[in-house]
Amino acid sequence: MRCANADSQCGAAVILALLSVALAAGLAAAVLGDFGRSLDSVAGRQDQAQARLLARGAVDWARNVLADDFKRTNVDHTQEIWAVRVPPTPVGEGEVGGEIRDRSGLFNLNNLVPDGKPDPAALAQFGRLLATLGVAPADAGRLAHALVDWIGGSTTGQEKNGIVSSGLREASGANGSLLDAAELRLVAGFDEALVQRLAPFVSALPAPSRINVNTAPAEVLAAIVADLELGNARILVAGRERAWFRDLAGFSARLPAGAQPPGTGLDVRSRYFAVIGRSGFGSAVVRLEVLLDRRETWPTILWQRIL
Repeated sequence: MRCANADSQCGAAVILALLSVALAAGLAAAVLGDFGRSLDSVAGRQDQAQARLLARGAVDWARNVLADDFKRTNVDHTQEIWAVRVPPTPVGEGEVGGEIRDRSGLFNLNNLVPDGKPDPAALAQFGRLLATLGVAPADAGRLAHALVDWIGGSTTGQEKNGIVSSGLREASGANGSLLDAAELRLVAGFDEALVQRLAPFVSALPAPSRINVNTAPAEVLAAIVADLELGNARILVAGRERAWFRDLAGFSARLPAGAQPPGTGLDVRSRYFAVIGRSGFGSAVVRLEVLLDRRETWPTILWQRIL
């Protein structure tokens, strides 16, 4: 149960302050420790190196937050500390901030072909998602099958879509698994407007993966639960903000009559998270994105890139 609105806002402010202080304290030592080794660099390179150090420190801080959360609870929802965005926080002569974004609440495009074979249930869910976003039923089916053909192909060679990271291909799995949801632009029929519409609701994770019903947007819930209207899904999301789902039985109990949740593929806990770290030092600004797999207590890095 959540507290009253004023108390809730006050509590969020306290959490934000604690996070900011912890982040600043944790990174200051790292910056000071490495600063001396950069004195022989030109100013621009020194600033860039320190900015990257701050961004990497923010990622490690996020991993600690997620590890602590893993040990404390077996349910993930948007009222937890990890979901609080940290604004730019002064650290010595620089600043750093960032956010942790749940990726397990989105529709994983790679679930369409989890083991080299198309999954009919996931195909139907993706078709419903497209329809929810305004795509005509006939076009939705064609687009879904085009994506299945792409993922089920035998794409090899250089990294796709310009994403460069030593672990990125390994993280994506075999064949044509998507490395990033933005890669939809390469699939026949997915124009820029459609890719932008899909962006808030889809991810590209190792498959198969489960969807966290505590963090999934209404559009995703309407797609994965057969016969769940978008309006009813939005009611579920609004109620979830007041009392999150502690287990899947609780989720099913709140569904309207006639809505049919899938037998598998759902969870109340998240495994995959994206960390977006933003840092600045002198004239340099760095944005770093990392995909984390919290299969066990300490999250592992699947891939990372400078934005």
